[in-house]
Amino acid sequence: MTLAYQFEYISINMVLENFLKVICDDFKIKYSINKLDTVATLFVSDTEERLHKFADYIAYYLPLSIFLKSTNAEVVGDIYEKSISPKECTIALPFTKRAITLAQDPSSVFFNNPFTPNEVGKNCENCDASLIFSKENNILIANNSLSYQQVYDEVADLIARNKSVTIKTPTGNFEFSKVSKKQLRNKNNFEIIPTDLSNVQKMVILDENEIRNLASIEKPIIRAKINSIYASTNILSQKTVKIRMPNTLLLQFICDKLYKIGVDFIVKTKIDIEEQYFIDYDARTPKIDDIEICVLENNEVLILKGHDDLPSELVNGLESIEVPAIKQYASILKERDLFNYKSSCFYFSKIHDDAIMFFNEKEEILEFVKFHTFTSIEEIFKKIEEEGKSGQTLVKNYKNTYPDIYEAAQDTEIPETLAQNLFSLFAFASIILGFSYDFEEAAEILIENAEAYGGQKGPRIEFSLRENNKIKSDFDAIKMIRSAMSFKLAGTEDLTLSFGFLDSFSYFLSDIADTHKATLQSSKITLGGSLFGYKRLTEMTCKNLLSSHKIYFNRELPIDDL
Repeated sequence: MTLAYQFEYISINMVLENFLKVICDDFKIKYSINKLDTVATLFVSDTEERLHKFADYIAYYLPLSIFLKSTNAEVVGDIYEKSISPKECTIALPFTKRAITLAQDPSSVFFNNPFTPNEVGKNCENCDASLIFSKENNILIANNSLSYQQVYDEVADLIARNKSVTIKTPTGNFEFSKVSKKQLRNKNNFEIIPTDLSNVQKMVILDENEIRNLASIEKPIIRAKINSIYASTNILSQKTVKIRMPNTLLLQFICDKLYKIGVDFIVKTKIDIEEQYFIDYDARTPKIDDIEICVLENNEVLILKGHDDLPSELVNGLESIEVPAIKQYASILKERDLFNYKSSCFYFSKIHDDAIMFFNEKEEILEFVKFHTFTSIEEIFKKIEEEGKSGQTLVKNYKNTYPDIYEAAQDTEIPETLAQNLFSLFAFASIILGFSYDFEEAAEILIENAEAYGGQKGPRIEFSLRENNKIKSDFDAIKMIRSAMSFKLAGTEDLTLSFGFLDSFSYFLSDIADTHKATLQSSKITLGGSLFGYKRLTEMTCKNLLSSHKIYFNRELPIDDL
């Protein structure tokens, strides 16, 4: 009897194929592996009884992946003989199911060993390495199951007692502590680590797809909204946090201990000062890249930050492109094989200049829309006043109605150099509307306000081009800010007003896409840039586009900053 397992796997990193090979070799079953585009097919042949056992075996040991989209199995006539021989997987992965199973087995030589090797990917070169735990004036060297266990117990006890412990990781040394107001005071760049997957929804709002991806082999970082119950504790002042599961066996063992003694979450932060407690090790471990993702409702995964070593097959030819927007557009065309189609690209970044572009039959990328910013808040008010009496009246009324906001906005320090993008314009708008007076965080606060809004419709902020009757024209930022000020004067509440920016932006892109389709015969829409890392903004944009357009993102490459 022969079964064919089909896996839709959208990466060329060879992780899946190597796992299938190892699993089949270990089970000692006749098999072959075939790959066509994004679908890998595993053929296995044996008795019906053994195939049932194999189904359980592969379900247990084959990891979830952010690149694995679907699986199915069916009975087929015969095994496919033309099997591929998977190239070696050269990616350093977090721990696998087999590794942690061995490390948790008292009868295994790897019992409690934080350096238990993976069966796939780059591995620790010396699995008999030692942990060096410095605690005040004492040092504990752990190199066997009992001493490893002692380290886990002592570190868990310290963290439970609100002590910070510095732990060496494959990406450097970081502080780990229990989540508390004291530990997070004046800290903005941190990650939350649940001590068990079952704890996740005690703090944040994640759907089923997001939780599944959180538990995948890549152990990615996901930005998540804090739920109302946890927000009521006032432990965290942020509306959103970055959350991930432990990505090393060392952290996993410590989290297991913390979970058992009632600690639900720990926080990973950069080191401020030299700590009294430090776990070092002499293991030669490869760097494990931190992967950050955004998971859409349809389970499409956008890579916000990926592996440092990008597949050469995907990036060859892109190195010479200097303009980030054009480079990102070209990467989508390459990944999605769209060079034979006319297409449009909406590139919106948090770090680079934005652009709306078009790819034509001459294989040219044409830039149509730019997003120019300002040098000061005062410049914005002056430009509004220069538009005539109505503009002068608007600024006067705004100044009289919100004198504190007006003065504080004028005093806000603006960086000397700014990316010419919508994110910067959102920051200017956020400051003028009184959401924030820190330019570096102002745009983020506007977007977080919009994400916190419970409704589905906001005020229609004016998003338009300076010359609406032309395809090539600059974005009219003054009209956007002016209309937002008018809604503020009319009494529109801050969250509602913030949501209006995202809502209006999504309709703006839909209108431009329709224009491109009608006048340029653009048949595909590509979306790139880190602004699309905000889930609600992206899903609103896709909702408005999908009725008339086919949408494409990067598949395996990050959506920005290649």
